[in-house]
Amino acid sequence: MQYFADTAVEAATLAGKHLLSNFRNHHASVYGADVLSVGNRSLSKEVTSSNDHEADEIIIDLIKLHCPDHNILTEETGLVDNGSRYTWIIDPLDGSSNFLNHNPFFAVSICLAYDNEPITGVIFSPFIEEMVVARKDQGATINGRPVHVSETSDLAKTYVVGCPGGEKNNIRFAEMEYALHQQIKDFRKIGSAAVECYMVAAGRVDAFTTLSISAWDVAAGVLIAREAGGKVSDFNGNPWTLEATDLIVSNGLVHESILAELDSAGVVKKA
Repeated sequence: MQYFADTAVEAATLAGKHLLSNFRNHHASVYGADVLSVGNRSLSKEVTSSNDHEADEIIIDLIKLHCPDHNILTEETGLVDNGSRYTWIIDPLDGSSNFLNHNPFFAVSICLAYDNEPITGVIFSPFIEEMVVARKDQGATINGRPVHVSETSDLAKTYVVGCPGGEKNNIRFAEMEYALHQQIKDFRKIGSAAVECYMVAAGRVDAFTTLSISAWDVAAGVLIAREAGGKVSDFNGNPWTLEATDLIVSNGLVHESILAELDSAGVVKKA
């Protein structure tokens, strides 16, 4: 697995450096004067740019070089199915809107799954210079330093981050935020699911909640959080899968309390 982790780190580094150079040079923007290839995704609030596609190509080219027989699933390209038990799950630029608005919370997210189970996860946040790496049963690190989830067990002292994920409007997200905000210390929105996942792993926040999220947004973060001692499930308490789903990533200690609050508020879609 070290070979796969090294491959993921190399790919994330190359793509991240390219993104950072464009970020600093304002090679794409929403509010700036020079708007290059900026368009909407399937959801009106989501945007994409040439930077997403350029980073995607960098990562795919390197993975094809090192692991030519593996499947590849990316947000920009979709699925390249080579019939392998290994699948790389990639978001080349998580936090596209942040990037285009010159907000530094964006990241490259790369996960390798074996039989749909994440075994290697790498998230690189180039502006804040954090490389997050996890291998199954080997723990998680940020810039080589082991990290662990928080020890907060009191819901009233809990910090939660979240994002709408794949919801087509913000109504259900607002209901979720309102339900939690009445019981917790604070609820915050960072704008990058990958960053929010590894913030849980690092103990900087206590939980992350999101709705109808796609695998490429969180696959690496799910493994990283688990390896840091965290717990991951859908809103019904079921284990996370590659299918788009509501998701909670937590330190484990406040997990059931948050699920209970979401259930009592009517936010949970019953299985």
